[in-house]
Amino acid sequence: MNAIDNPSMASSLEGFIQIEAREQVFRCLIKDISKPSRTKTSTERPSELDVLNDRRHDALLVTARRGEGKTTFLTQILSAIVDQSYKTYVESVATPKSTVPELYSLGIIDPTLIESKQNIIVVIIEKIRKAVLHRRRNFVDANDEYRQVEGALRKLAQGLYLLDGIGEQLYAGKDWVDPDFVLDEGLENAAAAHDFELRFRQFISNAVSYVGCDAFVLAIDDVDTWFERGWPVLEALRKYLATSQLRIILSGDLDLYTLLVRRQQWEQMNPTFLRAEEMRSKIDGDAAIISKISRMVDSLQDQYLVKIARPENRIELRNLEYHADGVGLAFRGGNIKGSISERYFLTDVMSDVFGINAPKDVTLYRQQILRLPTRSALQLLSGASRDQGAGEGRSIALDTLRHISWTAVTSLGLEVSDTRNPNPNALIPSLTHWLTKSRLWLQLARCYPDGAEAEKNLAAMYMGAALLDVFKRSPGKMIDYWIKISLVREKLDRGDIHYRGSEAQATGDLESFISHVNATALESSVQFASRVASWEATERGREGTKQLVRGIRLSGASVPLARIRETGAAARELYGLEYDGSKNGFDREAFRALATGSSDDVDRLLSSLPPALRGFHKKLRSGNWQYGSRRGTEAAFQVYFANGIEDLAQRLSGSASRAAMLPLSRIVSGQQAESGNYSILRLLGLMADVLEIGRASNKNQLQALNELVNQCSQARSYPTPIALDGANSESYLEFDSDQDDFEEVDHLDDPTKEAYQLERSLLEWMSSNDVRSVDFGLAPVTLARVWTRFTYTFSNIRDDLKHRDSRYLGIYMHRAIIGFLHALGYELMRSANIRAPAKAASNPVRSGEVFVQLLREIYQGSPEFRDTKEFRFFDLIFSCPLWGFFVAREEYDEVDKLRRLEPNDSIFQFYIDRLSAYLGEDTAGSMFATRFNSSKPDEPPIAFDGLFFLLNTVQMQGTSEFDRTAGRALRQTTEAWRKRQPPAARATPSS
Repeated sequence: MNAIDNPSMASSLEGFIQIEAREQVFRCLIKDISKPSRTKTSTERPSELDVLNDRRHDALLVTARRGEGKTTFLTQILSAIVDQSYKTYVESVATPKSTVPELYSLGIIDPTLIESKQNIIVVIIEKIRKAVLHRRRNFVDANDEYRQVEGALRKLAQGLYLLDGIGEQLYAGKDWVDPDFVLDEGLENAAAAHDFELRFRQFISNAVSYVGCDAFVLAIDDVDTWFERGWPVLEALRKYLATSQLRIILSGDLDLYTLLVRRQQWEQMNPTFLRAEEMRSKIDGDAAIISKISRMVDSLQDQYLVKIARPENRIELRNLEYHADGVGLAFRGGNIKGSISERYFLTDVMSDVFGINAPKDVTLYRQQILRLPTRSALQLLSGASRDQGAGEGRSIALDTLRHISWTAVTSLGLEVSDTRNPNPNALIPSLTHWLTKSRLWLQLARCYPDGAEAEKNLAAMYMGAALLDVFKRSPGKMIDYWIKISLVREKLDRGDIHYRGSEAQATGDLESFISHVNATALESSVQFASRVASWEATERGREGTKQLVRGIRLSGASVPLARIRETGAAARELYGLEYDGSKNGFDREAFRALATGSSDDVDRLLSSLPPALRGFHKKLRSGNWQYGSRRGTEAAFQVYFANGIEDLAQRLSGSASRAAMLPLSRIVSGQQAESGNYSILRLLGLMADVLEIGRASNKNQLQALNELVNQCSQARSYPTPIALDGANSESYLEFDSDQDDFEEVDHLDDPTKEAYQLERSLLEWMSSNDVRSVDFGLAPVTLARVWTRFTYTFSNIRDDLKHRDSRYLGIYMHRAIIGFLHALGYELMRSANIRAPAKAASNPVRSGEVFVQLLREIYQGSPEFRDTKEFRFFDLIFSCPLWGFFVAREEYDEVDKLRRLEPNDSIFQFYIDRLSAYLGEDTAGSMFATRFNSSKPDEPPIAFDGLFFLLNTVQMQGTSEFDRTAGRALRQTTEAWRKRQPPAARATPSS
């Protein structure tokens, strides 16, 4: 094909792509050309009254959508007639070239350019006369034939009164009352008008003979675009242009032709008659014929089009997809060196413009592009060719795609100007507003053109390309897309929220949700995620719900904040026993004996605990903590056995103190009571903000990171929908228990060693991944698939959490992080068209084994994936230092028996190796270390590596399933211990 900078499609051989349609046109043009039959003279009757036996409509209809290249096609057809090359195209049909009829091009008429006072027949006559005069000026012979043409034209001119827009009415005027005028001129003029077609045919025949051809060819373009101009053309064709020596080629969209004819058929119906029949149908439906009229119009419409352009004379211009899948296409031009096959070129376009690489996706996008009108597809491909090798800068292809899709986008309610905002923060809120207003979340939120409607597919492609452009410049916006777009779509898809309808509760619909979470504001995803949690805390914003509905959701798990007020619920949830001294009570005194008990007793007691808590109490035992209350008379509960998240964070040193607070937000109920919410989404939102700092040109990034971490580690309150109305406040009974060790503490970090350690590691993380300049941009549909997989994984993880086995906050965070990272890695490998291990297709619910297999393939397998943009983004997210505070280090941290591949050990080793690469082994090995401080001077700080064991002492509130046998082993162990004590020491367990 020709260079694609010039938007015309052509074959690689001769500069034309519609070869099949061209051959079909010429086959029709040369078929059955014959002179009009001579009238037989007879003394019995006048020849003017004979029927025209050879009257036939042979017009060709070249049909295609707007922008499919119909005008270009007609130009090529007529050019081939002018230079006689058409004879080569039809040799196979007409055998010897000498037998191919001689065609003469009269050019193209565009009815939309004809003035209202002009008539199409006069325009045609004028074109034929130009051909005749040109012959006369250049060839002086055949004077007799020229006089025949002039004579036929003069006779034809007498009947021009008949045509619309010419002269006065045929039988109008005062002359028609004069008998002499009627006999001498009137009847002669009337005969000329009534015999107009016969005279027109004779004029054509004489002109063809004089010019030296077999037939004239005239193209009439865009008949279908303007009704007032198009309908007279069709009527002229039906009435007069029925001779094989004048070949007419119409062009247009058959659907528009149908509409044009249908409209005229309905206009022929008298409005008064239609209204009468409609009224009659309301009174007596059986007697009315209004229902039959529509069928009659259908029949008239079809038959009219069949007469004007017979089905065998209709030529459809195929789109690029048809030709690409047939003879094949190649491209050259722009910044392309030489030529390149269509498939290779489009594969590059998909990757550069849309971020698509997987074969299935490339095939879909290829189909959508090649199914565009040819003009639009070529403009897009031309822009893409100029982008290649042009370096950085604004994408020409994106700008072209914007204009191509302008109508489709605006028709769906999105202002195109909203997508061109140079501020990358503005696009996602604009997209949210549009998707909500137009109710297109399910269809278009993924920006994937897999629908049945072409307009929506085109809008999806444009929005996907626009988002990708933003992601290339601001990688943190990909995380915003997860939280602000993908999360909402998944909630709609699962029925958690719904569009507003007559059956919907006013506060349970999408519009109320979007308003509550402030989704259209330029706000951090950290705040968005927290507002989602406050919405879900009242059962998806159910109207009138004042109390918080605690539970475990993707938006977070309900946790106590500071003081443990519901000690009974906490003891049952964490230890499977009652807090009081009942038969099934929790004997905390047995733990006080750890400091002085035998090693056997200690081992038996610790082994009766689940692994999630065993590690914590081992640490307390190694530090000789006494488990006593401040008064020292009995065992305490808070600090040693359970913790509120804020009190826990206050007792920690180093970066872990702030890291523990990052996932936390406060939810305010309609009774003004506050509860904690602990969410991985806040970690992701923080990561998005960190990446934005890394992308910015701000020189003092360390200070910006410090301000961000400090801001996010300060628990902010987020009201539920009803709390915004200012309901009555709720107060809890504050009490001071002898068994409480609750006391506010403030442990300052050593500024010379630990200050800004988290911020510095984040800075090193971004620097090592070259966040400021590297392109991490991925297609929105790829990100959407990651989120869908993670959403399903999370649901399974949540449902699989078992009381006193795995339902602990530390395990919950660990498994949620592993589930997210696995979803990310697996879907990015698929996106990059890299085959992932078959077993890695499963999701890590109870064990991270499948993630270990995936990590081995990513970091130790074939290097093909490590050369992709998808790997760069996965490696960026996987190596973030935030994860190290929350993931388990060893198998025995989570389970009693080793699992295959020892996933916890293996995953952490992969992780720590990546951190060591940019932090160094010493820093990577120590940055997650923290000291857990007691308020008692005789209990030294205890060192923990990360937050895993510490978070397991924070109750997850609102869980419904409770295994009453879960604490049996612990109770039996403490009872056996107490029986071994001297009688004097067998006191009743603390209550």
